[in-house]
Amino acid sequence: MEVHQHPFFKGFGKQELENLVRVSETHTAQPEELIFDEGSPSDALYLLLDGEVSFIKPLENGKEQIISKADPGEFFGEVGLFTGEPRSLSAVASTTATIAKVPKGALLDFIKNTPGPVDMILQSIVGHLHHTTRHYIEDMIKTEKMAVVGAMMNTIIHDFKNPFTLISLGSQVIMQRHSDERTQQICRNIEEQVRRMVDMANEIADYSRGQQSLEFAPVNLPKLFNRFRDLNFPYFQKDNIEFNMEIEDITIEAEESKLIRVLQNLTSNAIDSFEERGGGVISIVARKKNDGAEILLKDNGAGIPKEIRDKLFEPFVTFGKSSGTGLGTAIVKSIVEAHKGSIRFETQENRGTAFFIWLPKHQPLNVAKRG
Repeated sequence: MEVHQHPFFKGFGKQELENLVRVSETHTAQPEELIFDEGSPSDALYLLLDGEVSFIKPLENGKEQIISKADPGEFFGEVGLFTGEPRSLSAVASTTATIAKVPKGALLDFIKNTPGPVDMILQSIVGHLHHTTRHYIEDMIKTEKMAVVGAMMNTIIHDFKNPFTLISLGSQVIMQRHSDERTQQICRNIEEQVRRMVDMANEIADYSRGQQSLEFAPVNLPKLFNRFRDLNFPYFQKDNIEFNMEIEDITIEAEESKLIRVLQNLTSNAIDSFEERGGGVISIVARKKNDGAEILLKDNGAGIPKEIRDKLFEPFVTFGKSSGTGLGTAIVKSIVEAHKGSIRFETQENRGTAFFIWLPKHQPLNVAKRG
């Protein structure tokens, strides 16, 4: 929208509108661009014309918490104009965002002579306080849930340690007594699945503590997907599920087991989406893109329900499933972002879902690497 079309100016006289629009500065912010920082002077009112803006608070552990968001047609930064206090939060563009900045002096002079905007601004302040309170309560509930999940997973890891050890030892004994390739392969798969179950439990425990530690090494994508196929050979042998894979010869710095987990979660979700129709097609394509690799995982299932699309990557989000923790896609996102990558999806009801994952070819020099 244009500046003069913003709802803030609704009901203004023509001359009043022209005066404020004239002194306004319009800027297009790129994703993750800082609009203003916490503690900076409250020097203007911001009108969001297009895109999305997030309001962020730094936490003691060095991470950042999104407190609230603004959508087109909303305005922000008004509280400090009246209290004289500096900004209490940082504002960051979540997407490409077009913003009009109305200087403090011009706005206050206008408000002194026009009572209408005061009512609108007070309503906005109350709305922000209500939204912030609700967001804080939701975060507290999620934190409590994650603490319970973490404690539970630590218990599971402890209780499963001995059975996993016995299973592993059993497979090694069988390998020593039977040298045929089929038996050897089955035993190797048993060992791999045991390690995978331990990794999955540790991963959920780490996620519940807000951790995602990685050890990077060169990972060849064709070899990675061959391993993924071996680990999931029952799926690849099902008559009602068709897998198509096109993998370019790319090597990136990553942690292989974590990427396997990403593929596993997304593939499992795709197979779940086939439940009502009895089967479907999963296509996986990996190709070079922007000094990295893009992985496209696409299915022709039921699609992601509208009810959860906006919160798909948040913890404890699930819909219409009789099992699962609701942590799968949240963990996927945390793994991808820990690799300095990005993930997004496109979905259509009854036509399927496509996930687009981009991973850089090289990791920063200050991350842990091996090999």
